[in-house]
Amino acid sequence: MTTTADGIRWCGSRDPVAFSRWVADRAAGVGPHLVPVTRVGRCLRGHLAAEVLHPSARPLEDALDALGVPTEGVAVTLTVPLLELAARARSGAVELGVVPFGAVRVDEAGAIIVADDPSGAAPVCTDAAPLGPEPQQPVPPAGRPGSRLPPLPASVDLDGAGQLVTAARAVWDRVDARSGARHTLDPVLDAARSGDAGTISEALDLVVGAAPPRPVRWSRPASVFLDEEPGAGRPAPIDAGDVVGTVAQVVRDFVERGVPLGRGRRVPVRHVVVGTVVTGGLVTAMTSLL
Repeated sequence: MTTTADGIRWCGSRDPVAFSRWVADRAAGVGPHLVPVTRVGRCLRGHLAAEVLHPSARPLEDALDALGVPTEGVAVTLTVPLLELAARARSGAVELGVVPFGAVRVDEAGAIIVADDPSGAAPVCTDAAPLGPEPQQPVPPAGRPGSRLPPLPASVDLDGAGQLVTAARAVWDRVDARSGARHTLDPVLDAARSGDAGTISEALDLVVGAAPPRPVRWSRPASVFLDEEPGAGRPAPIDAGDVVGTVAQVVRDFVERGVPLGRGRRVPVRHVVVGTVVTGGLVTAMTSLL
């Protein structure tokens, strides 16, 4: 694999047949929630190679941290595409590769994007970079230290579809535990991880009926966790003794993000200025009349 500014380049030297099947399926277009193939060619050693679009999005778990406690409607919006893809993959309608931790992503608009690793893929062959070691078995999402994804039994080895169901379960795991839908969906989604296409479809029907879908609304600017790497692009902290710098920072924050009004809400500065001018005019008029 080679990561470029716009895409990730894969080579099919591990399993040419599986890789060719994955590329053919993805190049034909399989919907908006799977990363598309942008270019197909040959690597320097003659193997089939493909460049896959690198999504400008952040991992699902980071997005859930930014959302806080999603409503049932938001959970429906996020999990329906995952379960639809999982059901299609289990039925053989979609060639889904390996779905490692972090492959399920959410873009700025709140849409799900799955950046699966192609089946039979390996690093792109170059003169300076020989073939890498044999790929290891994917680690279940719950294996990352500090992860809040629901745990998996040690014996469970999930395919791509199973990992998508696990991601859907992770979304509902963030919904308020007092929700009535949780009592129904949690065990159903757990069973669907290793179930067949029909079992996943049944879970999908229950999710669709749990609540009307609602748009994803971020509790803070999406650029904080979507367009920037953690800690990147943030201004250096201002010295406590630099009063002028502190005031300038506050003014700049008001101009760029608006004036805070209640919890999680900001009003554009121009609206505040207009309101102040109108209020001042009314007060002046009333004073002159008195």
